[in-house]
Amino acid sequence: MTASGRQSALLDRLEPSSRARLEPKLEPVSIATGEALTDPRKPIDFVYFLKSGLATLTCGDAEHGAAVALIGPESFTGHGLLLGRTHSACGTIVQIPGEAWRIRADILLPLVDEDPALRLVLLRAVDDLFQQIAEAALANAQLTVEARLARLVLMVSERMSEPLLRLTHDRIARMLGCRRAGVTMGMHLLEGEKAIRATRGCILVRDEDKLRQTARNLRTSPAPAENLSQPASARIRTS
Repeated sequence: MTASGRQSALLDRLEPSSRARLEPKLEPVSIATGEALTDPRKPIDFVYFLKSGLATLTCGDAEHGAAVALIGPESFTGHGLLLGRTHSACGTIVQIPGEAWRIRADILLPLVDEDPALRLVLLRAVDDLFQQIAEAALANAQLTVEARLARLVLMVSERMSEPLLRLTHDRIARMLGCRRAGVTMGMHLLEGEKAIRATRGCILVRDEDKLRQTARNLRTSPAPAENLSQPASARIRTS
């Protein structure tokens, strides 16, 4: 079974030679809402490349935690492995169920060491994650709950590549690190602006421009296509 052409945007960025080394080691798995793909302060045993669904990098406990970054088909879990870490500082929690490719960390790392092109693609994903975390800190400091909600809806919609998002108010509140009442009020305001339509357990994006205006354009999109147009090997500096 091959991973190419199966909706993993990150794996699709790989050069054919890198994919050929990686694909035989990948295991297809389903991921369920609430499932922990990594646990804080525990070893990173597996790396997941999402084909569908959505996960969040979450700091803090179940009661006081918040999502600091989204992980969809454009990224992967266990980023710390690329930086020499063996344990995860934060948890990675599935928010929308889907399918993924999984590989053992002790199998992936030797492949990365042997393949500079593979390493570069994964490190770019790590850099994208850092940008998300920085923008999340700025959003939490400067934006209202309504604006943070608009930002989150936009980011989820872009990663899911569809306007209908299956997220409950409770789950959104945990992702934003706010009270459920704040999410409900933010939903009403966004509905009043005709930016979204909210039903039980679902959000329909109606007007992305209004969401962007409300979020003050402060959101990280998946990696833009222009960053991927050049083969990874062409961007590696050789001695």
